[in-house]
Amino acid sequence: MSIAPQQAARSCIITVGGGKGGVGKSILSLNLAAVLAQDGHRVVIADMDLGAANQHLLLGLPSPAMGLQAMLDKSVGEAKNCLIETQVPNLRLLAGTSGVLGAANITHAQKVLLLRKLRALEADIIVVDVGAGVGYNALDFFDLGARKLIVTTPQVTALHDAYAFLKSAVLRLLRHNVEEDIDAALLEPATLSTSTEKVVQILARLRETRPLLADKVFTEIERFGACMVGNQVFKDAHAGVFGAVARTMHDYLGLKVPVLGWLRSSATIHESVNNRRPLVLDRDTKDTAAFRSLARTLLATLPAEDHDLGVVDEVVIDEPSAA
Repeated sequence: MSIAPQQAARSCIITVGGGKGGVGKSILSLNLAAVLAQDGHRVVIADMDLGAANQHLLLGLPSPAMGLQAMLDKSVGEAKNCLIETQVPNLRLLAGTSGVLGAANITHAQKVLLLRKLRALEADIIVVDVGAGVGYNALDFFDLGARKLIVTTPQVTALHDAYAFLKSAVLRLLRHNVEEDIDAALLEPATLSTSTEKVVQILARLRETRPLLADKVFTEIERFGACMVGNQVFKDAHAGVFGAVARTMHDYLGLKVPVLGWLRSSATIHESVNNRRPLVLDRDTKDTAAFRSLARTLLATLPAEDHDLGVVDEVVIDEPSAA
C-alpha cells in the first residue's frame, strides 16, 4: 500500500511492545521511525516507557526539558510544544522520563490525558515505544495502535512473555469495549485462564448466553492488528520459531499475528546504541536493509480505514481502582 506523505487528517499510530525488557523494542522503534521519516512522512516517536525512557539517548540528545512530564502541565499548551527536533529530518521526539522517582506511577487521569494528547499530535505516523511488562499503563499504550508490533527474541523466556503480553493486551482491550458490568464479568474466566487454556474456546462459550457480546468480542479480536517482529537471531534456523509461536497465538487467543520479519543479532546494531545515532542514517548494510524492509512491509499491512494511513478510534478507559 502506498502512502502519500503529509496528507493525513489524523495520525496513524504504530505501537511497539514486548513482554520483557532487553528484546530490542526501543532500537526497533527508533530505526523504523527513522526509515519512515527518511521516506518523507512526518513522524513522531513517543517514548512511553514510563520511568525508564531512553530514546533521547539513542538519538544523541541531552536530558530533555520537554516531554511527557511537560505534556501533563496545562501551562504548556498544545501537545506539539512538547516535541523535540532530532538529527533525522521529519522525525520529532516526545521524550519520556528516566530515573525520576514515581515517574512510572501516573494516575488514571494523567494516563487518559496522555492518550488524548498523543492522538492529537500533528504527524503522519506516531511510533509509540511502549514499556515492557503487563501493567495497565503498558497495555493501554500498546492497545492504542492501529498496528501493534510485538517484539521478541527466539529465547523461550521472551517467547513466553510475548504470548502473555498479547493475551493481556487483547483481554484489556475487550474489557474496555464492553459497557455493562455483567458483560465484563463474563470476560473474567478468559482473564483468569492459565497458559494451557485456550482463551478462544472460553470466549466462544459466550455464544451460548450472550451471542451479541460474542460477536462484538470476536470482531475486536479480528481487528486487533498485531504483528510479530523477531530480533537477535543468531542462526537462520532459529527464525522458524516465530511462525510457530504465531500459530500458537492464533490457536489459543484467536489472534492473527503475522510475522513481519526478523533481524539478525548484529554487533553493528549494538554499536549504534553507543554511537547514539539511528543505524539507518549510516551507509547501507545488511542491517539497514533489514530495517528498511521491515518498515515498508509494515506500511503494506496498515489498515485502509478513513484514509491511506489508517487511524485508531477513541478508546474510553474505565480504570479499576487497582490501576
